[in-house]
Order: sequence, then C-alpha cells, then structure tokens
Amino acid sequence: MHLFDSTSRRLTPRAHRTGLVAVCAALSLTLAACGGGKGGTAAGAQGTGKAVPGDTLTVAEQQAPPTLNPGSLDLGFVDFTMLSYESLFYLSPEGKVEPALAKSWKYVGTGNTELSITLRSGVKFADGTAVTADAVKASLEYAKKAQGNQAHYLTDATITATGPLALTIKLAKANPILPTLLTQSYGIGQIISPKGLASAAKLTPTATSQGAGPYIYQPSDSVAGDHYTYTANPDYYDKSKQHYKKIVIRIVQNGQTAVNAMKTGQIDVYKGDYTSAASAKSAGMSTVGLPVILQGLSLIDRAGEVSKPLGDVRVRQAINYAIDRDAVTKALLGSSGTPTVQTVIKGGDGYSADLAKEYPYDPAKAKQLLKEAGYPNGFELPVLAATFVGFDTMAEAIAGQLAKVGIKVKVTAVTSITSFVENQTNKKYPAVSGGFTEEPMYLEGLDLFMPGSKVFNGFGSTSPELTELFDKAAAAEPAERAKLDQQMQEYLVKNAWFAPVAFTPVNYYVRPGIGGVKASAGAPFVSPLAIYATK
Repeated sequence: MHLFDSTSRRLTPRAHRTGLVAVCAALSLTLAACGGGKGGTAAGAQGTGKAVPGDTLTVAEQQAPPTLNPGSLDLGFVDFTMLSYESLFYLSPEGKVEPALAKSWKYVGTGNTELSITLRSGVKFADGTAVTADAVKASLEYAKKAQGNQAHYLTDATITATGPLALTIKLAKANPILPTLLTQSYGIGQIISPKGLASAAKLTPTATSQGAGPYIYQPSDSVAGDHYTYTANPDYYDKSKQHYKKIVIRIVQNGQTAVNAMKTGQIDVYKGDYTSAASAKSAGMSTVGLPVILQGLSLIDRAGEVSKPLGDVRVRQAINYAIDRDAVTKALLGSSGTPTVQTVIKGGDGYSADLAKEYPYDPAKAKQLLKEAGYPNGFELPVLAATFVGFDTMAEAIAGQLAKVGIKVKVTAVTSITSFVENQTNKKYPAVSGGFTEEPMYLEGLDLFMPGSKVFNGFGSTSPELTELFDKAAAAEPAERAKLDQQMQEYLVKNAWFAPVAFTPVNYYVRPGIGGVKASAGAPFVSPLAIYATK
C-alpha cells in the first residue's frame, strides 16, 4: 500500500524504508503494485486483431524518472527500466508469473521460506557478458543494499549461487509471493550486469542501459525529462517479445495535450487518470483500466490514545454506517468510482462478496452504536488530509456525512507530502483521509495494517488474531492462503480499522491499431512489454 500520486506508481515508501521518494511535482498518477500473481477478471483488452511487427510504439507518462537504475528507482518509474533490464520472472497481463531469466523455480519444502531458481542458458547482457547465477546474485545483493523503496522485500534474504545457472533465496520469514516481487513490475527483480553494477552511479538517463532486456536504452536519442528511446536488443533471446523496433516513452503532464497528440498519431498509449476519459472517448480512443486506487478514512488510532472514541469498535463501525458511499462516490468521482467497504478490489486477494454487503448506509444504526458506546451527541474527530489527489476533497465529503450523526470532523490539510507522511506517524491525528494502491493481502499486511507498516499504521495497532492469520497465510499453500486472506479482510472490515469509500481507476487510453493493453485483478497495471501493433 502506498500513497497514490494519480498515475506513475507509488508515491511514498513505508516509514522504515530509507528516505522519502522524490515526489512528482504535479503528483499526477502513480501506479500501484501489481497483483499477487493470481489471475482475475480482465478490465479490458484493446486490440483484438492479429499482432504484427511494429516500427515505433510511443507511450506517454506524466512524470520523468530521476534515474534509470532499477536497483534504486522508485517503484513509480519501473516502466522506464523494465524495457532494458530483463527480470527473473514475467508477470503476464492475466496476472500469471511466467519464466524470464529464470526458466524454472520452486519453493523448497513447506513454509515459503526458500526459493530455488534455475536460469536460462546462453542469455547475455547487452554488453555481451553472460547472465550467470553469480551475476544475478550480485544484482539482487545490490538491490537489497541500494536503499530503494523496494529493498525491504529482500531485507531478510540470503542469496546463494549453487551452480553456474542455479541459485537459492532463503528468507527468515515466509514470503508467498517472492516470484511476483522479482518480475518486471518491481525494480529489484530487474537484473543489472556486473559492468553496470561496477558503475551503478552512472545508470542515469545520460548512459546506455546495462541489462539483458528486449530493448536497449539509447541516451543519444533521448532527452531527460522529455522523451526516452529504446531500440530492440539484437541479441535478446526471445524475438517474439520484441513487438517493436523502437519504443519511446514521452513525458506529457497534461491529459488533454496527450489526447490531442493521440489524435495525430504522435502517441499510441497514454497512462492517465479518469479525468481524461470523456475527451479520449470523443477522440475515438479506447479505455482500459481497473478501479485500484482506494480512497477513504484510515482510523489509525484504534486504541483510543488521541481520540478515545476510536478505541471502541462500535464507534468505528458507526463511522462506516454513517457514510453514504454511493452518494459520495457519485458526487466526487462520477461513473469512474466504485464504492467499497473492503481494501481489495473484486477478484483480488482476500475479496469477499459477502463482505461487500457490510455497512449499508444507515445513519440510524450509526447513531445507535454511538449511543451504546457512550457518545449519544457524537464527538470531535481530527482528520489529516492533503491538498493533492483529492484527499482533502474526500475528507470534506466524509465530514459532511459524519456531521449528520453528530461526529464533528475537523480537517487539517497539508500541502507537503513529507508533512503528510510525518503527521501520520507522530500520533497527532487519529484518522487520515488518504489513498492507497490495492495490493495482494501479503503486501497489504506489510504496508498497511501489520505493526511494522509504520506510515499507514502510525499508532502501531496490533491484533494477535490478525498477526496469526497473516503469519499462517504467508506460509500457506495457495488454496489455503486464499481462505486466510479472506479471513484477514473480514477482520479488517468487521473491526472497522478503515472506513473505505471508493476505488478509482488508473486508465490507459489507447489509439486504434494497438493491442496488448490489458488489465486484470492479478495484474491491474499494463506493462509496455505486452503492447503490440495489430492488423
């Protein structure tokens, strides 16, 4: 779970990561983490015609990356590196983890604490050197120590090369989705060559890439902050994955400017938010996207340290009953919003159709619960919000809802992302109006509701029952884990740790003649590697 910046990918790291991510000035779209390697209902697939070799694909992003080093790059910019740095595994548009540099893998024994990997033979980095187990180990070790906002996924990992093309990753704690975290969707899984590691500080937009990907970044044909050019790697091991001779990522911050450029064929795919939907549709573009950005209240003072009422589950439940999610969603988001009481999307890890029926709008029920908890006249609730991505607007909308049952919300909106993060962890505000990217339940635990998820669990809420469920799920086989994921979601909903309101989508606007733009619950964010020209 990460603060959502409207379209790149994630906005801020967890507090125990080193430093804050450099925040995009306009805070336009931040894509979230990809799904947990499971399939799901597809949001749509643009282009059903036959795939044909393409000349140039131009994709528009809203923000430029500060570096092109996948080991230290913020997760919001992995699209800029996945083209040229092949990952160990590949996350398909259907949400399935498939071979990439690794041709096979398996968890050893039970408990999801040891992953055995066998690499492909004969694969070379763009500089001509071989991809070996030692090279992969060195890249993973670098990512582990580079202090990027994904490094913590390998904090407890011991990586050993057990042969020229074999290695094992042993973990101190169970991690059931490690292969997903080592796909192209996460920088730590994008492997840097030994030559690149020797001069890691030089992996910038002014230097040629040092990976084994299907494309090679060309600084001579790029302008940092404006456009980034990648040409097909002549030595790439799988030509079928090279759908274009050249891929260009352009930086276009304004949605209407991007749509206008699509009309004239200057841009093929634009990654934006729902505000561009109407103009894109009128211009004849298709839209693909899933509602994956959660907005609402985080009731983080669950022990009542600052706001005594929030320490009572009945009060937190009353807040949930007092919010007319349909009305708020329609007013703020129109048809682009999807009301929810869960922290996961339909088809995602932990989702329950039964839980979706919890907390129907019932102000009378809310007042009754408040009375039973000893607050018949309501109480004052300080809420932290921010002036970006509509967090403050959502807070005011919720405030209007809660006022009807006597809860007087006092919103404090801050303009700085640093201040927003700091004030979630200093125990000054018992509730926060924020946004999160939907993730697999395992990652939600790490980033959102377990005691170690410091930014989004600023009061360090603990629950022996929830911790036991999390630990069991992390070590379980997939079928059993699915049941435990639902039980965790049930705990969060029924104990009202949050008051979610709606999911909003990350949209991909697609020009006719382009295929492979597909989103699913298991992979809600489109990889440029999957896009192809159609006939």
